[in-house]
Amino acid sequence: MGIAISFKMIDLRTGAFMNQSIRIVLLCVLLLSSVSASPPMQKIRLKLKWFSSFQFAGYYMALEKGFYKEAGLDVTIMERDPQKNNIVQVVEGEAEYGVADSALLLYRAEGKPVRIMASIFQHSPLIFIAHKDSGIVSPYELKGKKVSYQKGIDDAPLLAMLDQANLGATDYTYSPLDFTGRAFMNREVDVMSAYSSDQPFLMREKNIPITIINPLNYGIDFYGDNLFSTEKELSEHPERAQQFLEASIRGWHYALANKEETIALLRSKYNAQSSVEHLRYEAQISEDMMLPSMVDVGYTNPQRFYRIAEIYRAMNKANKGDLDRALDGLIWNPYEKHQIDVRYFYLSLGLLGLIFLIAVILVAISRKLRSMVIKRTRDLEEQQMMTDKYVIISATDLQGTMTYVSKAFCEISGYSHDELIGKTHTVVHHPDTPSSVYKELWQHLHTNRSWSGEIKNIDKNGNVYWVLTYIEPIVNESGITTGYRGIQQNITDKKYAEELSVTDQLTQLYNRSYLDKTLHREVTRFQRYGTPLSIIMIDLDYFKEVNDVYGHLSGDAVLVEIARILKTNIRVTDILGRWGGEEFMIICVQNSGDEAVRLAEKLRLTIALHPFSDVGTKTASFGVTSIEENDNELSLVQRVDTALYRAKKLGRNRVVESKTIQ
Repeated sequence: MGIAISFKMIDLRTGAFMNQSIRIVLLCVLLLSSVSASPPMQKIRLKLKWFSSFQFAGYYMALEKGFYKEAGLDVTIMERDPQKNNIVQVVEGEAEYGVADSALLLYRAEGKPVRIMASIFQHSPLIFIAHKDSGIVSPYELKGKKVSYQKGIDDAPLLAMLDQANLGATDYTYSPLDFTGRAFMNREVDVMSAYSSDQPFLMREKNIPITIINPLNYGIDFYGDNLFSTEKELSEHPERAQQFLEASIRGWHYALANKEETIALLRSKYNAQSSVEHLRYEAQISEDMMLPSMVDVGYTNPQRFYRIAEIYRAMNKANKGDLDRALDGLIWNPYEKHQIDVRYFYLSLGLLGLIFLIAVILVAISRKLRSMVIKRTRDLEEQQMMTDKYVIISATDLQGTMTYVSKAFCEISGYSHDELIGKTHTVVHHPDTPSSVYKELWQHLHTNRSWSGEIKNIDKNGNVYWVLTYIEPIVNESGITTGYRGIQQNITDKKYAEELSVTDQLTQLYNRSYLDKTLHREVTRFQRYGTPLSIIMIDLDYFKEVNDVYGHLSGDAVLVEIARILKTNIRVTDILGRWGGEEFMIICVQNSGDEAVRLAEKLRLTIALHPFSDVGTKTASFGVTSIEENDNELSLVQRVDTALYRAKKLGRNRVVESKTIQ
């Protein structure tokens, strides 16, 4: 819409001029008329993987609170049609964005142009449930049973757990998931797939006792809900995709901070069928799956998808070549730029620089030189300020006494500048870091060589942080070393993510996956160098009775206490982990069989004498074996498992070594 403005200018020869204030008003009117039309809202669609629930609360709150609207987006949220594949629907253009699990990697390996924008759930909520009185407590009891789950969309964590238990498709009877739970409640199937945020609450409401079989407890750790789109959408509309992602993350932050408001809105406006209590339960489980206190909402670790790809490859879901190609570009970076844009940018920048340089030479070379000096000085000062604020830097004298620390160093360590100057770096050294690390570091520096490596530190408040450190000698103009300079990068999030991938959530010990890798490494070392190796397998006696009589929470407390007892009484070099359920394994590096038997007997007696809260005393059975010539991981584990079985058969609460088995 335009505004026609006309006015008669008074002849300048008369000496009359238009009033200045009128000119300003008219100019403002013209400017307002030129921007009166706002750009149209961009319409996009989001396809959910299920019906409205707290599992998708972030998207609904981004819509309800106007976060999408502020980004210029008109978003339609579409519930799942159980008869259709929601991933294929996005690929075929029925929606621009969708929510799906880690199976997106397989679809990309099959040539589907999907890319992950954010991982909302850091762990998959997908589990198996069985009736408590069925005796099914782990995947090993599923052989010959009737198992119900949804094939092809989000079954990968469950199938990976079954594969790890050496159960193939012919070892059990498959039954399609009916999505209502009736087949399970009527005992038409023995085991049913479920979401930890949903069906356990429903079964509790119906007074149906269940046992949960969680892939996470067996080292199978997949991402849950991933926000994804297609190559076409992300390449043609990168700014729109970034705005949608950022508004969605804002929605998740709001939903987690305002759970009751979100629950009320889901029920009143978005057709959520669950009760308020059910949605509260789902909200808490969803927050546990997202880990917002440990990682940013939507954080995606590429290394975890490499691990997921290894599991798919082991299950023969896809070949190595297809998976490697799928991993390349799987995770979308909203700050990606098209190469054509970069070329045009640098070409334009070069042309402008050339024109500017010619103009400066023609106008005033001396003035330009002076301005360049002034600008360069200012840039260096600003760069120094930015470096001091954001780069973790310290400098020391030859004895290691700090002579300079940046603001970033003070911030990560929690100490002030005055508290650090004149001190050595021992103020932030973590006691867990081996002294050999610092010995090697100083050996390099004393011979005028730089050193780099990962160091675990502790700040003033006792919080642990990790840094990737590079230290080099400071050399003066005469070539004499006067001190040392260290530059560090904060890698705490990376280390926490690594720990999550190898740690059993309940006991905080190493998980089954890490034990398998360690056992393979130590067996290989024995085969190459003949290094002694023993392993101890531990099984709590009558543990099922604890869960049946006192409940799973008491059972979990016993497992946590057992883990603490074992960890306290082994050597620093021993590797302790949870093998699965109530079983634990200790890998005794450079230990003979006799030494391992003595350690096992010590642990057996310590457990038997320990009073456990609520449940009283408990005992454990121990199997012990040592590596022999021609052993591999499988034969070693089979032998110690046989020893453990013999210990339980002989009456439990005892130690049996493999060589005693006839």
